Amino acid sequence: MSTALITDPWIERQVRAGRLAPGARGMTREQAATQFNEANALTPSDLDYLYTPTHAQVIATELLALVGIDVDPAARIMLTDGTAGARCRAYLINVGQAQAACEEHRLVTGEALSADALIEALPWA
Repeated sequence: MSTALITDPWIERQVRAGRLAPGARGMTREQAATQFNEANALTPSDLDYLYTPTHAQVIATELLALVGIDVDPAARIMLTDGTAGARCRAYLINVGQAQAACEEHRLVTGEALSADALIEALPWA
């Protein structure tokens, strides 16, 4: 008798995309992303840096605060090509806002963050 392994859908998408090895199926999202980033010597300034969905939400909330956009901590930040702003339980931002927030972070802290890596990790509305 074999035991079925329930795989996290986010990890499965990363495995199928070739970002994570099949062995990541038994890990948490955080463990898999940490292992990927460390194995590839990636930092948040790298384009290929892998954010988990939760980590991307936390970082995006902090970055948006730097440019004067206060997001309810319970809101889910999502990307849009349309009008930005609060929508039900979400806060919609456009790609330019994410890029500006990453640039503001670099100017304030001196630490570069890849806007492309963050944008890749955020869901679209």
